Amino acid sequence: MTQFVKKELSFGFVIISPEHNIGRLQGTVRSIRNHYRNDQSIICVTDKDCTAAELKEMKAVCPTYRGKGTITSLLNTGIKKGHKEWNIFVMEGTWVQGGINNKYSTWMENEKDVFFPIVMDYNREMMPVKIYSTFEECTLNGLCIHQKWFKEIGDFSENPLEVSKKFWQWEALEKGGKFKAVLGAKIL
Repeated sequence: MTQFVKKELSFGFVIISPEHNIGRLQGTVRSIRNHYRNDQSIICVTDKDCTAAELKEMKAVCPTYRGKGTITSLLNTGIKKGHKEWNIFVMEGTWVQGGINNKYSTWMENEKDVFFPIVMDYNREMMPVKIYSTFEECTLNGLCIHQKWFKEIGDFSENPLEVSKKFWQWEALEKGGKFKAVLGAKIL
């Protein structure tokens, strides 16, 4: 039986920056630096339309790479250029709280695990009206994939994001992957 306890997790952050907004990138990097080690691996991935001046400015904040013109290409580039083990994706402008590594490592069995946060929409009375708890509808903020496992499954396709995630999930499930929705991942 698997022991669900907090484990040491070797990980890095991949910031997805489709709008190449330097202010939001700086805020996200600052939130990570405030809650994690100063040497924590952080990279940024932006799209092909990023100008040379914008790219230079972004590289001054953290290592930055260009993908193609789709979100899936940014995910693919990010995980290939990211940390050699676990990669946690966040969108530019996101405030990252501390402890997400502990939340995920508690449920970790092996590198074939894929983690994503459960997110809820609320009405005006603060009652949940929609719960996003499946991989294909999950937010990219907090998506966590091991680089070795990603390379074994292959790239996300160039289809719309939800479709691409479904195809990738089917391939991963056929090869023994497990998709784990985690409540309280603290990525805002």
